[in-house]
Amino acid sequence: MMSRTLFIGGLAVSVAVAVGVGVSLASASPGSGARVWGAPAGMLRFSKVAQAPAGGVITLFSKNAKETDVDEPPSGFSQGDEMTVSSPLFDTAGNRVGHLDVHGAVTAVLPTHTARGQFEFTATRRGGAITATGVATFSDQSQGFVAAVTGGTGAYQTTDGWVRVTFLTPTTTRLVYHLTD
Repeated sequence: MMSRTLFIGGLAVSVAVAVGVGVSLASASPGSGARVWGAPAGMLRFSKVAQAPAGGVITLFSKNAKETDVDEPPSGFSQGDEMTVSSPLFDTAGNRVGHLDVHGAVTAVLPTHTARGQFEFTATRRGGAITATGVATFSDQSQGFVAAVTGGTGAYQTTDGWVRVTFLTPTTTRLVYHLTD
């Protein structure tokens, strides 16, 4: 009887959490124009360089990402807004090799048409996943940012290093991982 009561109580908590998440998602803003990892596309300068440097690196491309932006008060692009991004990942030959999951939050909006955001993202590939964390500064001069590789799973379990994230177009992002392991 005790285990049945605990199960029903746990089920009630799970349903309440699911409803809460649903309400949060329902309040997500549909967006007011194109966004790139949460920033208005007009706040970025896109790189004209299409190829990554050669060497012992992993180069991946995120294309046609699905993004959801949550507009926290005050209304409009402001500190505290959150975003999630999910997209397929491709190698330099155009083969689909995994997926990218991103969560970020706007940490500052400055009067100089500049904003900062904190991002955590994971590239999942066959053999394991690589997680990175970094702060992006968005402005009409920025084309991307550098983040620290903070961990991994599988083949990347003991790795660290850094990743350069470059926004090539509003729908294509290049991630060049420089791993030490």
